[in-house]
Amino acid sequence: MNLAEFAIRRPIAIMMVVVGVILIGVVSSSKIPFTLLPDITYPKVTIRTEYPHAAPEEVESLVTRPIEQAVGIIQNVVKQSSVSRPGMSEVVVEFRWGVDMDVAVMD
Repeated sequence: MNLAEFAIRRPIAIMMVVVGVILIGVVSSSKIPFTLLPDITYPKVTIRTEYPHAAPEEVESLVTRPIEQAVGIIQNVVKQSSVSRPGMSEVVVEFRWGVDMDVAVMD
């Protein structure tokens, strides 16, 4: 007897299995915690500095490069990028997942 024959010959047994699966699903969904907006800290730090009335070349040589060199010795850095604009420098440092960002910021 295959599954199709069993389902035709014993419809009450199939209904009980379906109801059981639905009940297990309802109970499981009520026990699983979920949040619409989970608290996830992306391992990224942005360092913005201002140097008023300075050209991008000056900002790069006097601000951005020293910050990049200082950040370069920190452990668990995955990626580092920077942008120098007139009067402003921005260095973005990405860390590995699982790094304690409070400790990383202090480094």
